[in-house]
Amino acid sequence: MRMIVLAHGHPELGAGGAERAAYSLFQRMKQDPAIEQVVFVARAEHSAIGHSAYFGSFRGRRDEILISPPPVDGFTFQSLSYDVLKQLVTELIDTIKPDVVHIHHFVFWGIEIFELFRKAGVRVVFTFHEYAAICTNFGQMIKVDGRLCYAASPAECGLCFPTVSAGKFFVRNTILKSFLDNVDRFVSPSEFLKRRYVEWGIPGERIDVIENLLDEQVMRRGHDRMASVSQGLLDDIDDSEKTLVFGYFGQINPFKGIDILLQAASMLPEELLSRIEIRIHGENKHFTETEFGKRVDELLVEMKGVVRQMGSYRNEDVSDLMSACDWIVVPSIWWENSPVVIQEARMAGRPLICSNIGGMAEKIDKEVDLLFPARSPGALAELIRKLVSRSIRPAQSRLDALALARAKADEEHFSHHRTIYEDRSHKM
Repeated sequence: MRMIVLAHGHPELGAGGAERAAYSLFQRMKQDPAIEQVVFVARAEHSAIGHSAYFGSFRGRRDEILISPPPVDGFTFQSLSYDVLKQLVTELIDTIKPDVVHIHHFVFWGIEIFELFRKAGVRVVFTFHEYAAICTNFGQMIKVDGRLCYAASPAECGLCFPTVSAGKFFVRNTILKSFLDNVDRFVSPSEFLKRRYVEWGIPGERIDVIENLLDEQVMRRGHDRMASVSQGLLDDIDDSEKTLVFGYFGQINPFKGIDILLQAASMLPEELLSRIEIRIHGENKHFTETEFGKRVDELLVEMKGVVRQMGSYRNEDVSDLMSACDWIVVPSIWWENSPVVIQEARMAGRPLICSNIGGMAEKIDKEVDLLFPARSPGALAELIRKLVSRSIRPAQSRLDALALARAKADEEHFSHHRTIYEDRSHKM
């Protein structure tokens, strides 16, 4: 079997979760003797390729290809130069001769890629990572006034964007669904995301729920940690006076809830603030000049004695960085699908504090993890207060058991992927 894993970016050039999930799958495929060849294909700017040609290799690796496709229409995701896109896909197919292409995003490629591969006789698998096909507001299903969106329709979408008629949203839906009809099999990393797409109109029997695989370096560090920790050893340690470290990992943007975490900390009394530390791992310069960026900067100044800005991090270091924290906080304000940070925290043996919506609520373990009402800094502040008072303490033995189970789970996830690649019964 010959494979292409196609993503909208390379994880070394952009640290988004979808890129990392696609690359982790590629890494695992390379270890499978039944796969004759697998090539990772990522969209990139010409500057990353290093010259003006459409194709390039990443760091000289022949099985990692960078391509700079023509721009797409931001509303329908249709390519603005279909003939060029068709030529690029044809060259890929002629060179690699894939049996299957597993696509992890279309937003920078053009929605036509599904049809182009399908017409060439290549089996098409597509993983949903968010709601780009459903929602034109950055695929987040958040209304433009900031409220969560529970269901989409042309009329309601038109209310969010008054300059665009409901009729145009109807046409958009029709275009996207017609091209998605070329997908042989869909993958959703969470049941929640699957339900949203079923409600939108994709038959549920065509969508398999499979968790994203983790990066091989993250898995290796996780195995090393488990080998060095005795089961339950930390449960008996008296750490009642220890400073609690809360870790935030991920991009700093308006949807990830970093401002919720900082506001929660600002609500705590001084005597509690002296007993906590918040470490922010990640950065994003795209929002520095926005209202969100200014608000975050103000909160950082206010909480400078409590917050440590750790900057960006290499993916292979995330397990060690998380292990140095007591709690990993995922305060996202949108319907997260399956944040890779949750899976990484599991491998690092760390408990989670998550917003109670979307795939986040689906992924937690009730014995050790905590949920708080999304978008409520007051509720998060109350949770932190209880943790500082040590009225809530997760059992390290349970965390280690979850880490061991997560380490074993990737083989099951990959096996499920393999079944989809080989199963021709769902060919449309």
